[in-house]
Amino acid sequence: MREYEVLYIVRADLDDDKVQDVVKRVNTLIERSAGVAERTNLWGKRKLAYEVKHQKEGSYVLQDFQIDQGRIPELEAALKITEEVLRHLIVRKPEKAAPAPVVPPPPAEVVLEPIAVEPEPVAVKSMGDREEEES
Repeated sequence: MREYEVLYIVRADLDDDKVQDVVKRVNTLIERSAGVAERTNLWGKRKLAYEVKHQKEGSYVLQDFQIDQGRIPELEAALKITEEVLRHLIVRKPEKAAPAPVVPPPPAEVVLEPIAVEPEPVAVKSMGDREEEES
């Protein structure tokens, strides 16, 4: 089974008890589809960006659940015919990545550089030294 979440909008003209009934009905739909409802988060009433079925507001509900991948179309079809649900969107949650194995860093390369040989210093003779040599 994979993890999914569904965000659905319930008609705003329903009171809180009716919204709870719709949430229970959606949970029942998930369980009938051999799924497991995990967490429900009621976001409350919010203004819609545009009218949906002549409604300007809706109660948003976010539901986390687990279900087999093949059962998603069945759940979507059931949500489409539920009159209290204006819109819905089912999204598969990303898989939890396994922790990456710790790889030790590669050993440092030893680079042998040639030893620089300094040339012997050349003695600079001053004028006084040259005169002594000539004499």
